[in-house]
Amino acid sequence: MTRVLGRLLTLLDHTIAWLAGLALLIITVVLFTNSMSRYFAGIAIIGGEELARYLMVWMTFLGSYLLVRVQRHVSVDVLARLLPSVAVRVLDIIVGCVGAVVLGFMAWIGWDLASFIMNTGQMMSSLPIRRGWIYMSVPVGCGLMAFAYTIQVVIRLAGGELPRPERFGLAGGPDEQAAVVASESQESR
Repeated sequence: MTRVLGRLLTLLDHTIAWLAGLALLIITVVLFTNSMSRYFAGIAIIGGEELARYLMVWMTFLGSYLLVRVQRHVSVDVLARLLPSVAVRVLDIIVGCVGAVVLGFMAWIGWDLASFIMNTGQMMSSLPIRRGWIYMSVPVGCGLMAFAYTIQVVIRLAGGELPRPERFGLAGGPDEQAAVVASESQESR
């Protein structure tokens, strides 16, 4: 059962990473094309900058979920470095519970706001897309982050280890980056 859940989480993680990467690719292409057409032809793509701006919002919320999954979301870890491993596990559980509750609340409030905006029928200023889709990034992203914190709490309560940053090609702080470089240099020998 845990193997199936692990595979489903991996599928979700890779899907979110793929969507965030696709958003970054679209942003890059749209802004590059818009800049080149403005420079060479003197015309701008209608809605290009607006699309890039809103895709950036979506990419930020989707990427935040991935960072929570590998413990790289903004945090202060000075206390955790000084505590023994049992206390760190308890601290991780407390932080995970608080994070899940706060982000769950933000997802709920965000859903109310996004639903309200969606029901008003407001459209983006230069694109034929409802403005509510932009606001929907808040409940989706916060809901995913609350889910990630909940999974971390369950894993910690079960005595398991949390996913490592290398899972998404992310090296951690300076200590972990040095360890990655050292292991790569030993493998190349």
